[in-house]
Parts: sequence; C-alpha cells; structure tokens
Amino acid sequence: MAQNTASILKQRIVVKRLVKTSDGYGGTLSSSQTTIGTFWCQVQEESGDVINKDGIRLRDTRIWIVIRKETADLIQNEDVFNVEGNATQYRINGNYQTFENFWVKMSATKVEA
Repeated sequence: MAQNTASILKQRIVVKRLVKTSDGYGGTLSSSQTTIGTFWCQVQEESGDVINKDGIRLRDTRIWIVIRKETADLIQNEDVFNVEGNATQYRINGNYQTFENFWVKMSATKVEA
C-alpha cells in the first residue's frame, strides 16, 4: 500500500451477518441477515480461476478489501457484504493481513446463488 491516508477508501460496503432465532422447541433457525454496518474501504479485484465442481464450470471470483483496523475488528469470518451499488454478495474468508498498524487487508469470495 503506497499511502496510508483515508483518501484511498473510495468504496462503501454493507456488511451483513446471519442471525439465528429460537424455533420454540429448544433449537435455532437461521432466519435472516441483519446489517452490521456500512464501512468505507478500498476494493481490489483479483482474477478468479475457472474451476470444475460437480461437473459444472464455475468462476471462483475473489476480491481484497483494504479497511481500517478498528473497523475490521467489527467484521467476523463468514460475514457477507455487498459493495454499494453492486448486487454481488461476497463472503469474508478470514485471510487478514495487518500492515502499517492502521490497515487490514481481507480476502473475500463471491457467494454463488
């Protein structure tokens, strides 16, 4: 990362988390996604590989986001997010790289519908 200023944070992401609720019989249901927050970040697309899965060709799309360290602490593995203005949903993989004491670089993979 060449610079450590907030000016590199040009995209906004909306982070959501799956919420579990009681089913009334002692179990839980995965009911819906709730918004954790909207955060500024830098999105860097990485070329995805074409993979064969169960006889179907899929494109494994990965992106990296650079975000402030304090904000990254609010995001958990398996949270999903959308880049604002884009319907594509991505899942946080948990590949964190902290650098310059202020920034975290996270990898995310496109969620296939």
